[in-house]
Amino acid sequence: MSFNEIIGHERPVSILKRAIRNDALAHAYLFSGEEGIGKRMTAFALAAAIFCREPGSDGGCGACPACRKVAAAVHPDIRVVMPESEDERLLATLSSKEIEKASDAIKIDQIRQAQEAISLRPSEGSKKVLIVDGAEAMNDASANAFLKTLEEPPGDSLIMLISAMPQGLLPTIRSRCQEVKFQPLSRPLLAAVLRDKRGLSEEDAWFLAALSRGSLGRALGMDAAQERADREEFLALVDSLGGMSEDAILSRAETVSKDRDGLMRLLDLGVERVRDVLVYQATHEERLLVFTGGGSRTRELAGRFSHQQMFGDLETLTTSRALLERRVSAQLVAEKLFLNFGRG
Repeated sequence: MSFNEIIGHERPVSILKRAIRNDALAHAYLFSGEEGIGKRMTAFALAAAIFCREPGSDGGCGACPACRKVAAAVHPDIRVVMPESEDERLLATLSSKEIEKASDAIKIDQIRQAQEAISLRPSEGSKKVLIVDGAEAMNDASANAFLKTLEEPPGDSLIMLISAMPQGLLPTIRSRCQEVKFQPLSRPLLAAVLRDKRGLSEEDAWFLAALSRGSLGRALGMDAAQERADREEFLALVDSLGGMSEDAILSRAETVSKDRDGLMRLLDLGVERVRDVLVYQATHEERLLVFTGGGSRTRELAGRFSHQQMFGDLETLTTSRALLERRVSAQLVAEKLFLNFGRG
């Protein structure tokens, strides 16, 4: 594994390569940016560059035993901590979406075990490396315990925090790390990678690139046909509500609310739809739309509804999502939402 495997992110990579070249690595880094954007891969590439027996200008050679162990997440001098992970080395190979399903929070016992591990002398490399993936998931106890490690890190250790929500970290933790920000990848770059890696058509590649919010991991995990079907289903649902009686709307809301994740998905699609209409109202540029296949419908909505109405819909959608996240009854949320859209 080497830095040349990192797609995009020239600035973060150049910062790390320069630090290695000048023997000036910070004792702790915070890699921040969207989920699936390449932060974890960069963390492991940095570890490979440190442990590689014959490193080059792009870091690890990828062929020596040390590089192979890093790539397989089995290097004895690397400790990975993730939310609720019982087998962190195994979970280190999972996607962000799979990690979310596997876990909730990083507990204090995990931090204490990691502290003990990196306090030991390296067994094969020159350092002990600790990677905390999903660092914002540390609870109060684990975050305070971890802070002590940052305040007095072992001399031969390197700590890397990975977070899509760095604002969720204690300010005292953030202040003790050198933050390296990973910016969303451009649509042209994502589309090119999707064509190359998945053999997608130009249309499908650009469609998924637009939906991914700059995250390659997210883009690689999407299915273009399913994404289009989901959006058509959403549009059909919204259209149908306008012709339903109140009883029929409530019945439909009850049915949809039985799938809480599905309702969350509908809310996300709704926010995306409002975003497209607002962007088109402001620019009249279809190439800027997320749902690139819905240009005619977007033009129609942009002409029919005012900015004020669209912002009202956006507030309704985001409020509904916040209620679901607070575990409010999905049926109540769906009923209020569907009645609102049913009245136009």
